Amino acid sequence: MSISIKSIREAFVLLFEAIHDRDFRKTIPLHKWSEKELLPLVRTFLLGRFGHCFPETSVRLPHCTSTQGRVDFLIGNIAVEFAVRRPGDQKAPLSTRVNRDEMIKLMLHDGPGLLVLFDFSRYPFDEEDIERFRNYPSLGKGNYRKSPFNVAYYYKSQAHPREIEVIKKRIHIK
Repeated sequence: MSISIKSIREAFVLLFEAIHDRDFRKTIPLHKWSEKELLPLVRTFLLGRFGHCFPETSVRLPHCTSTQGRVDFLIGNIAVEFAVRRPGDQKAPLSTRVNRDEMIKLMLHDGPGLLVLFDFSRYPFDEEDIERFRNYPSLGKGNYRKSPFNVAYYYKSQAHPREIEVIKKRIHIK
């Protein structure tokens, strides 16, 4: 089975819809969990969906003192970073400022990358907020080989009947 960015995005649509489905989550408030709380669930889901998933894979991160970072998941050759905004949170958890290091890890990964943003809040981002990811961070001095990456923003556009939307962007590095 060939793994693509599209197949990973589709898998995350299935997971996001399930988290919002009361029949699936029963008494567990998955839609209120933080990124840290959801990561083991996402890891298990991706393992079942794709047959393999390497969590917390080391990557180069030149602007940190340790020069090492970790991407949340490596599926095939695709690096995946995951971020969550819980209900009641400000916009910061999904902002470009907070996800700066994640963007750098994906740019420096030698292969495709995907930044997955789950927004459980009542007031989702608009297209302009996601467009800000095109203003990628500087890596400082040095000659770095930068790869383009993708952003997939999942949100609920309507509560009843429930409508799940996805904003997809491909960020090209100049």
